[in-house]
Amino acid sequence: MDFNLTFISLTFYFLPMYQDARSRLTPEQLEGMDKENQKEIPLGGKYGDPDEDLGPAMVFLASDASKFITGQLLPVDGRQATVR
Repeated sequence: MDFNLTFISLTFYFLPMYQDARSRLTPEQLEGMDKENQKEIPLGGKYGDPDEDLGPAMVFLASDASKFITGQLLPVDGRQATVR
């Protein structure tokens, strides 16, 4: 059986679980958290968008274009992993 096993690493994305957690914070807490998080995201300091940033990577990995890629970790994290 042929199969490819590839992992996507992501960090700061506005996913439903994250949005739910944010909804319980005060505006002051949100501002402080966003300010700190933006320091950790080198490429533009903005949160990732699941549709614009993560979706295309997932489509690529599910396509025939990635048929020779296996056992890899694809960081889709705004270069955050490289600054830690």
